[in-house]
Amino acid sequence: MSYRKLVAAALVAAAITACSAGNPGPSAAPAAAAGGTLRFGVGFTLDDWEPFNKPNNTYVSVLFEQLVEQAPDGIELLPRLATSWKATGEQVEFTLRTGVVFHDGTPFDAQAVKVNLERIRDSMTEFATIMKPVEEILTPDASHVVLKLKRPAPALPAQLARTGGYMLSPKTIKDGTFKTQPAGTGPWKYNAAQSIRDSKVVFDFFDKYYEPDKVGPRRLEIHTIADDDSGYNALVTGQVDVVSVAAQYKKRADTQGLKSLWYPGLRYHFLFFDRKDTFADPRVRQAVCHSLDTKALLDGQFEGLGESYPQRFSEGQPGYNPEVRGYTRDVAKARALLAESGKKDVTFTFPVFPGTDLLGELVRSQLAESGITVKVEKMSIPQYFSTFDRYPAAYNTSNSESTGPLDYYSYRFAPDGGGNPYKTGSPELEKLAEQALEGGTDAEREVLYRRMTQIIHDQALDCGFFSRPITFIWDPRKVDNIVPTRFEPSVFRYKEARIHA
Repeated sequence: MSYRKLVAAALVAAAITACSAGNPGPSAAPAAAAGGTLRFGVGFTLDDWEPFNKPNNTYVSVLFEQLVEQAPDGIELLPRLATSWKATGEQVEFTLRTGVVFHDGTPFDAQAVKVNLERIRDSMTEFATIMKPVEEILTPDASHVVLKLKRPAPALPAQLARTGGYMLSPKTIKDGTFKTQPAGTGPWKYNAAQSIRDSKVVFDFFDKYYEPDKVGPRRLEIHTIADDDSGYNALVTGQVDVVSVAAQYKKRADTQGLKSLWYPGLRYHFLFFDRKDTFADPRVRQAVCHSLDTKALLDGQFEGLGESYPQRFSEGQPGYNPEVRGYTRDVAKARALLAESGKKDVTFTFPVFPGTDLLGELVRSQLAESGITVKVEKMSIPQYFSTFDRYPAAYNTSNSESTGPLDYYSYRFAPDGGGNPYKTGSPELEKLAEQALEGGTDAEREVLYRRMTQIIHDQALDCGFFSRPITFIWDPRKVDNIVPTRFEPSVFRYKEARIHA
C-alpha cells in the first residue's frame, strides 16, 4: 500500500476510533463554531520562547508561523506566510503574504524574513544547516525573498516548514527580547499577565490576524499537568478540554464517552552513537538489528499503538527504497553474527526517560537473548534530553533528519553532524551525498538517495524503526475537530479546533 493510501487509511481509522465508545456517553454536543476558550493539558513546562531549543512545537506553534507549513499528512507543503514559492537548482524564491503584522506591530515583509534567515544561519544550532546551501539572501521588494544557492537544495522549503523556520518579530531579535517577550504572526498573542510559570500559559486572540475567519478558539490555555493520571482526571473533571496522555488511557477514554485518537508523533529508531568502539563492527550492529522486535516494543510500551517501518522514509518520500525490507528478529542469526565478529563481550548502557521505561527493559531483554548485555539507566526528562547522545546507543529521533535523505545523512552520519556525537563517518555515504549535491535531475538524485538507503541498511547504520504514538483525548461536549500532523509530537492544529457553545 502506498504511503498516501496508508495516511488516508490511518486518518479514517483515527476518525472511527475517535467516534467509538463502549457506552452511549453524553448526549450529543451542540454545533461547534468559532469562539470560546480551548484548554489543553500536557506533561511538560515552557522555559522560554526560543524555538531552537524546543523538543516539540506544543507552545511555540501558538505564536509563530513559517513561510510554508506541513499538511496533516506530514509530507505535503502548504502556503502560510509565503503564498507561493519556486525552487530551482540555483535559487528558491518566496512570494510573501501582504498585510501581515507581528504581535508587536512590526510589519511582516521581506526584510523581516531576511533577519530571521540570518538568525537561523548564525545560530550555531542544528538548524543552521538549513542555510548552508544559501549563498545570498536577496530582497528585491517587500513581498519577495530570493535565496541564491551555492548548490541545489531541494529540501529547503520543507526544512523551513519545521521548527527552525519560525518567523519572529525582527524587533525582538535585534533587541534580544524574543525569549521573554515573544511576538509572532500567529492567531494568538502571549498573555504574560495571566500566565503562571510551570502551571499554565495563556494566549489571547490577535485581532490583527490576517485570516480571522479560519481561527476557531478565541482564547487558548496550555496547562502543565504533572502526570498522566492527573491529566486524565483534569479532563474528566472539566479543568481541561483536551489532554495528551500515555497510550494506555485510550481504552479507558473510549469506554467513558470521551473521544480519542492516536497518531504517529515520532519515528523512533535505534541510534548507534558509538560506532568508534562498541558498534564499530557492522556485524555487531546487524546482530542488534536482528535482536529487535519492534512489534513487541509497541505492544509492551504503547499498548500496541504505532507503526513499524523497514527504513527511515516511507513510500512516496525521497529516499524510499522498495528493495529494503528491514531487519526481522532472528536470535540465531544475531548470535552467529556476534561470534563471527569475534567480540565476546558487547555491553553498553542504555538511557530511558519516563514514558519509555518499559521500552528500555524490553530492549534489554531482547538483546540479552542474543548475548548482548544492556544496562538500563533511568533519567528524568530534562536529564535525558541533555545527555542521551553521550551514551553508546539510545532509542530516539530528530526532526532535523526528517526532511529528506541529505538532511538524514548530514545530521546522523556526516562526521560533523549534530546527531553524530562520536563523529564517525561513512565514506560511501559521503560520496553519494556529494554526488547528489552536485545537481542533476530529480530522477538522478533519487537513484543516489536509494543507494544511500541501501547502504544504511546493509551496514546496519540504523534500524529498529517504529512510530512513537501520541494520544489525544477530549470531551466531545466541549470541543471537536482535533487534527494532528503526522510526526509533529504533542501538538495539534489549534486553530482548526472548534468549541461547542
